[in-house]
Amino acid sequence: MLKLFGNCGNYWFFISKRYEMSEKVDRGIEICYWKLSYRRKFIRTLWLILIGIIIIVGFYKEFDINIFTGIIEIVIFSVILMQAFYNYKKWKNEIRQ
Repeated sequence: MLKLFGNCGNYWFFISKRYEMSEKVDRGIEICYWKLSYRRKFIRTLWLILIGIIIIVGFYKEFDINIFTGIIEIVIFSVILMQAFYNYKKWKNEIRQ
């Protein structure tokens, strides 16, 4: 079972390298995250933040929330915010070049 997951990681590495060198998509619909420009990645991350807030509010209304789930929500939200900041900085650097 572990061998299966180890091989899967190798495939993802090659797929990401393939899309890293391809032209980035800035208009239209693109499902693959790797093919998006940094501007589009930033926009997608902002949508993810909005959806995440809606899901968190739904969890608070529907389930018993304890300290563990609160910590997990804060960690996930922090990672998404860092991703948005990173994509924003890369987008602005891309514009300057």
